[in-house]
Amino acid sequence: MIKKELLECLQENISNIKNTFHHTTDLIVRKIKTGFENSFDINIVYLDGIIDTDLVQEYVVKPLLEPFKTVEFKESIIDQMIERIFETVDVQTTCQYKDLIDAIVQGNTIILINGYRKGIIIPSAKWKERSLEESLGERSPKGPVIGLTEQMKTNINLLRSTIKTPDFCVQTMEFGTISKTTVSILFIEGIVDKGILLEVRKRLESLKIKYVLNSKVVEDVLEGKPRTIFNLARTSGRIDGVVSSLYEGRIIILVDGIPHAIITPTLFMDLFQSPDEYHLKMGRFTNRILRMICFILSVYLPSIYIAIANFHQENIPDKISKALISKGELLPSFWEIAILLFFIRILLDASFRIPKNAVILLSLIGTIVVGETAVTAKLVHPVSLILVGITTISSLLLANRGMLAAENTLRPIFLIIANFFGFNGLIISATIQIIYMVSIKSLGVPYLSPLLPFRIQELKDTIYRGDLQTLINSKHTYKDD
Repeated sequence: MIKKELLECLQENISNIKNTFHHTTDLIVRKIKTGFENSFDINIVYLDGIIDTDLVQEYVVKPLLEPFKTVEFKESIIDQMIERIFETVDVQTTCQYKDLIDAIVQGNTIILINGYRKGIIIPSAKWKERSLEESLGERSPKGPVIGLTEQMKTNINLLRSTIKTPDFCVQTMEFGTISKTTVSILFIEGIVDKGILLEVRKRLESLKIKYVLNSKVVEDVLEGKPRTIFNLARTSGRIDGVVSSLYEGRIIILVDGIPHAIITPTLFMDLFQSPDEYHLKMGRFTNRILRMICFILSVYLPSIYIAIANFHQENIPDKISKALISKGELLPSFWEIAILLFFIRILLDASFRIPKNAVILLSLIGTIVVGETAVTAKLVHPVSLILVGITTISSLLLANRGMLAAENTLRPIFLIIANFFGFNGLIISATIQIIYMVSIKSLGVPYLSPLLPFRIQELKDTIYRGDLQTLINSKHTYKDD
């Protein structure tokens, strides 16, 4: 049984460490004799492949093998090593097995000395990471192009290169009982809302998990319960988007190994904003309104068509009715829309799963089957095909903002309601949706704020992008509980 604390016997310590790692072959134990006046048995322990071997050779092994020149000093041998031999910046000591094991897993090098119940931890990790690249999920024609990477330290380095203030704070936590993953909370002191920051810490501390393989589990715990189809915490891979959120008083969560940041609190109107709006003059007043219209079209357009076809044909001119409503087609209007939406969903899913070389073939087959053949065979009405196309394009416009879940859930619900109850059912269900959205809160902040509750001072960056100088100098506050 492995003890909690180190023993004086070096061989027992090494044996316990090997047993903990199940004698894995990439656990390296380097035995050396020091050049001290009184020679000591020393073992250097590390995992091969994740450490910087040149650093360990130059600043650990080589100094230990050189003649010891400070034998007249009265410090213990461990203190002499730390203060006079090792030339690395950060050196720590511990007498706990658990700390040693965690340090080895994280890419550190361990020094153990026979006769001493204390180990030395030397940072030496050298993780492989890709070079800095453009954020592909949030492309912008103008502005910074560098996106976040999988390495948390690199991401914090990128953020600190932009936010040059001592008020920029980073608080680190670890999660996972089998494998520990580092999670960092980022905020700007003096700007962040203390109540929201306290709630973020409270929710993260409640996370009990074996391992963190993706950031979604962190998003879920931040969103809280009950679960909702709307995103109460959004993600971003752009440096400027993360920096802007920090200056607005929001809190950023970074998960080690994940190339995007979690931004919270997240409000409904945030999902219609885009990074390029703050770098371009064009679309200052229209871009967000256009996206709102697209959200409405993606959710309500098919159901409005079905309501007209089933209940309100007599309320529109005959000429328009003959052009829009299915007459000689095999399928009723409802099933035309439902099957087309289902087939488009299959095409979208397949386009992300199949090899890139087959995407062109998939698009060709989809065009033939859904388009020309279906209309020619009078399986579906051409207007149904057009409406489904507009709906799909409108929904994809907000896909990278996290709106697909809400759109794909609400669309079939309203479609079924319109098929049985017409416009009366749509009006009632839309009212219930708005009431539900009013009740939602993101970390205590009303989801529809600043529209409901109405806060005129915050509208300058909601429906339209206000003057940049005014936005930068204004103070952002959140209406919370």
